[in-house]
Order: sequence, then C-alpha cells, then structure tokens
Amino acid sequence: MYICLEIPILGCKTHRSRLANMPDPKQLPYLIRLLDDDSPIVRDAVLKELASFGPSLEPELAHLQITPNQDQMLVIEDLLATHNRQWLQEAWPTWFGLKEGKDMLETALSLLAEFQNGRSYPVKLTMLLDRLAQDYRLMHQQGDAKTLAHLLFRERRLKGASHQDYYDPQNSNLVYVIEKHRGIPISLVCIYILVGHRLGLEIEGCNLPGHFLAIASMKKHRYIVDCFNGGRSIKEQDLTGIDATISLEDIIRLECQAPTIIARVLRNLTTAYQHVNSAPNMQLMVELTEMIERESNHLFGQPRRA
Repeated sequence: MYICLEIPILGCKTHRSRLANMPDPKQLPYLIRLLDDDSPIVRDAVLKELASFGPSLEPELAHLQITPNQDQMLVIEDLLATHNRQWLQEAWPTWFGLKEGKDMLETALSLLAEFQNGRSYPVKLTMLLDRLAQDYRLMHQQGDAKTLAHLLFRERRLKGASHQDYYDPQNSNLVYVIEKHRGIPISLVCIYILVGHRLGLEIEGCNLPGHFLAIASMKKHRYIVDCFNGGRSIKEQDLTGIDATISLEDIIRLECQAPTIIARVLRNLTTAYQHVNSAPNMQLMVELTEMIERESNHLFGQPRRA
C-alpha cells in the first residue's frame, strides 16, 4: 500500500520541487519503509526526499515516534552527516570578513562546535563563555589574567585530556571541553582567550610547535601560561620540559593571530579524524584549511585588533 501511495509523490516534479523546499513530515513513515525497496531508482528518490529535511530529519523521526531498523538508521546517519558537512563548508567563510580577531576566533570555533554537536544541540559556545565570564565577575570586581587562569584551570578544573583520549576529535570542540572539563592545549587556550576578552583582558595565543600556550599581559608585563597543565605561569627553568633550545623571549615572539589559531585547530582535527578513521570529516578539515590558505593575504594581512 505504501508503495502505491509514495511513487506518485516521488515521481511528480511538482511535488518533488515542493518537498525540496517544504518537506512533509507525514511522508516520513513511507519514506523510511521505501529505504528497503528493491528498486535502486526508488531508493535514490527516497534518499533525495529524506535529504531535503536536512538537520530536522532526526527530531522529526523522534516526534513521530518512528524507529528505523539498524540498516535504515545507518543510511539516515550517513545522510545527516553528509548534510552537516555541506552546511559547515558553506558556512565556514562567514568569519573571514570579521574585523576583530576574537570575533573571528569565536565564530569559527562556534561553527566547529555546532558541526560536531549537531545544530540541534541546545548548548552553544557563546552562552558557555558568557557564563564563565559572569561567574568570574561575581568573584572579582577587578580581575586579571592570573586569577582568571586560577578560576578556569583550578577551580573549574579544565584540564588536559588523557593520553588515551588525546586524539578524540571532541577535544577540539570547545562546548565539549567546557562541559567535560578536558581538552587539548589549543582548545583550553582558546577558552582562556575568549573568556578573557569578555573581561577586557589581553590574552593571545602562542604558536609554539608541539605545545600551544597563552601569552597574557598584565601591568605592562607579558608572561606565558600553560593552560594544559593547570594554568601555571611558565618560568625560564620550566622550558627544559618543553624546549630547552628556546627562551621565554623567543616564545613570546610566537604570538599569533586568530587565523593561525583556527588553522592549527583544523590541522589537529584532521589528525584526530584520521585517527578515528573518519575519512569524510578528515577531508573536510583539509578543505577548510585550504580555504584559509586561499584567503591568507586578506586574513593575515589585517592589523591585529584583538
């Protein structure tokens, strides 16, 4: 019965055009059943109709209490993942035209978080960063970068991911890092930078090969902060554990702009997705990095306004 009901809808150009713009959730039970149809033509048409739902497909299935079987669920998950990658690729350039470095950084990292969490995930990066900044204000009328580091990496216990979990792609997802209290060096530094920006503090990234650090300014003094190891200030004698051939002055010269940080995040994600055998996501991170490289004259040529 359902085949007879569905084939005219799938075969009619008028209806197909309408469904592409306004997908009808009432058709979902029939479309799901047709995923198992013997005809490749029917299955292909069904996939196109399901794809038109975009990210609303999963919540619509839940609302209608439709429970696909395992094979059907694999197809649906693949559709959602494909749509999600297309969305990120199209949305990615939105931060290129922003003037402020911190706005560029937060926008790009918010897009990556929504990609990794799914856009229906109710918690957004900006709201978590706002909350951390507000918590800090409640405790400190006049703050500084050192007390913020203590709040984030001591009191709130944001810390480095374990060796076993280090290559989990979610460690580059700032929403996940804040909620789970663990991440890789660059993600912890980005949280420190973006919360500090809300508080009027001068905190930048330090693009040290092998270990990303933060550079904080306070009373005309600049110092290095290791967010991965409790937010401690790095002294000259600590450098033997990082790179004995480099001085603190050399490290401070490695201060970097938002596009450099974002590109490094993408390279980390490329490695992480390769580690978990997710070739489509790995390729997407490569393509997003190439977009930055193509825009390098524009992005890196801007005066720093962070």
